[in-house]
Amino acid sequence: MALLVSSDLPADLKTFKNRLSMAFGILLAGLLWLFLRLTISWHKRNLESEVAVRTAAAEKEAAVGRMAAQVAHDIRSPLVALDSVLKNAASLPEERRIMARHAVNRIRDIANNLLEKHGRPGAEAGSGSGEADAALSLSGPQLLSSLIEPVVAEKRLQFESKPGIAVDFDLATSSYGLFARIQPVEFRRMISNLLNNAVEALGDKGEVNVTLACEDGTVNISIADNGKGIPPEIAGKLGLKGETYGKPGGSGLGLYHAKTTAEGCGGRLEIVSEPGKGTTVSIKLPAAKVPAWFVSSLDLPAGRPVVVLDDDETIHQVWKGRFESARVFEKGVELYSFSFPAKFREWVGANPDKAGGALYLADYELLGCEETGLSLVQELGIVHQAILVTSRYGEKRILEDCLRLKMRMIPKGLAGLVPILVKTETRCAVLLDDDLLVHMNWKIAAKGAGVELRAYKEPEALLAGIDALAKDTPVYIDSELGGGVKGEDIAKELREKDFTDITMATGHKPEKFARLPWLKVSGKEPPWV
Repeated sequence: MALLVSSDLPADLKTFKNRLSMAFGILLAGLLWLFLRLTISWHKRNLESEVAVRTAAAEKEAAVGRMAAQVAHDIRSPLVALDSVLKNAASLPEERRIMARHAVNRIRDIANNLLEKHGRPGAEAGSGSGEADAALSLSGPQLLSSLIEPVVAEKRLQFESKPGIAVDFDLATSSYGLFARIQPVEFRRMISNLLNNAVEALGDKGEVNVTLACEDGTVNISIADNGKGIPPEIAGKLGLKGETYGKPGGSGLGLYHAKTTAEGCGGRLEIVSEPGKGTTVSIKLPAAKVPAWFVSSLDLPAGRPVVVLDDDETIHQVWKGRFESARVFEKGVELYSFSFPAKFREWVGANPDKAGGALYLADYELLGCEETGLSLVQELGIVHQAILVTSRYGEKRILEDCLRLKMRMIPKGLAGLVPILVKTETRCAVLLDDDLLVHMNWKIAAKGAGVELRAYKEPEALLAGIDALAKDTPVYIDSELGGGVKGEDIAKELREKDFTDITMATGHKPEKFARLPWLKVSGKEPPWV
């Protein structure tokens, strides 16, 4: 059979073939165009839908922001009124004044936080870590116990309608003076949410215990309940956005906020739970250095007075009990207590010797008086001997004044926990004598009297180390030092160095040194015999 090729096709068949090929090409192009058009149309509809959803969300978020900013703005006027009432609430017991002040301050914090997040153009609700970091960098170390305690007190009031529920904060000596770099408003909100979760897990009866401790530079805040517990497979997911358990309609945002807040401060959230026994939520944060204004321990000088100024008799009893327990009175510490500025001022003026060496523990707020504890210690020139003991330590103006004056504070609520130490002053004396037998005799007497004696045989050795000693250190010098060196000449050098307590310990009569009226004269016997 002969092979049929295109060149052998008749002309009309060739024309048909070409038209068929063209029609097929047009059909293919049409199908492709239709496919592309449908695809583009589908993507366009999806994009428009997504834009609409995002626009609606943005509008909703903006509306929430505007409402939040308005609420925050409107809160401020009644807050001013509440502040005014508190300033004139002298009839209220101090414990209730403190609780009311904490509540007002918390409302103010919430309002300020709402304005911070929603009140500025471009600010976003629930802003990311950049804004959180900026807020954190502006806040110094925060005293954790004094942030937790008012929230716990608030929760006790909130749940007092449930008599079977107990919420306790175990504030122990080990909890004293623990600081962390946190944003106070977010921290209080976190503790509040976690306490709510714990109470909700109890039903009508149970306990929630809050503890605060520190180990190896990490602060641990634990909130433990003895509720129904959480299954292990669910406990591992809690803290993720949207994950919740045992709370109808719950969003999981409380634990999510706690987790992100802890992580934003360089810490972490841990959940340990056992079904039927309860749940412990722990916030672990890096411990921060204690700030300059805070009193880590109350160091009392032995043999010197402590003066307390406070209008609350309860605080006087607290300090008396603390000092008795620490047995400070056995070491010569005297306690003077005053409730009114006039009596306090009178004592300081009438007892210059005692007042000059005393430690003062002064309250800031003295009810019914124009003066404050801070203004009084400034007036009397005893700022550097004074510690402010006040529940208002966190107020910006008071804190700034104390930092400016280099004055320290103890939060009044922690007066029962601050460690108390008595500093036994080690007395020091100097002997310059070329007789080693004299050295031996004086050292035995000094040891028995609790005196640190520095004995020198050569004047050069004494002069080489004398500048490290206090100018009122007693110095005893023999007149005859060998090699023609006179003790009087060494005494003159020490006098030029501003030493004030110089004695010639010699067998010569005092008349020999009459030309040196500032020079005391004694025998060769140790002064402590």
